[in-house]
Amino acid sequence: MALCDFLIESDIQGYDCSNPMVKGAEEIGWLINRADIDSYSVTNFEATILLKCPRKQGYRITQGGKQPFSGTQQELVEGTNQNTMTNTVQFVVLKQDENIAQQLFALMNGEFVAIIVNKNGTNQVYGLETGLHCSAAVRELYNDDVLAGWQVTMTEEGATLANLFVNNAFLTNIEQPTAPCQ
Repeated sequence: MALCDFLIESDIQGYDCSNPMVKGAEEIGWLINRADIDSYSVTNFEATILLKCPRKQGYRITQGGKQPFSGTQQELVEGTNQNTMTNTVQFVVLKQDENIAQQLFALMNGEFVAIIVNKNGTNQVYGLETGLHCSAAVRELYNDDVLAGWQVTMTEEGATLANLFVNNAFLTNIEQPTAPCQ
């Protein structure tokens, strides 16, 4: 046996008729300042996240249209000793005022965790392991697709888990002062 054996433990079905795959994301996601996370643990690919006190929170990202969070993806990066993931979350900032200018500056320079609700009802987490950082921000004044808004791309490199999720109870509390914290 090798030092670390990665062994499959069940059949891998091509399609699950009782729970089919659904592409896409819902219109609401959340961003958390990574510095506001006190600790986290992962059991069976479900994360338990504790926020710092005084009570920290997550902030909504709202995306309308036919394809919310279009461009959000995960990609395997083959490594010498271990494979990792590059996770990308994309969203558009449509509003333009002084408050948004301040938020954009923070987005372009901070480190974050994003939670996106998939169409199948799972709450997928990006950036928990190594943090999401802004890898691109483009505003094209005549772009009809994004209505001259900022197309923001957040990237996490070197994540070791392909899929991380949080339960609905965490999302229920993330915008409340009762969110779990230490």
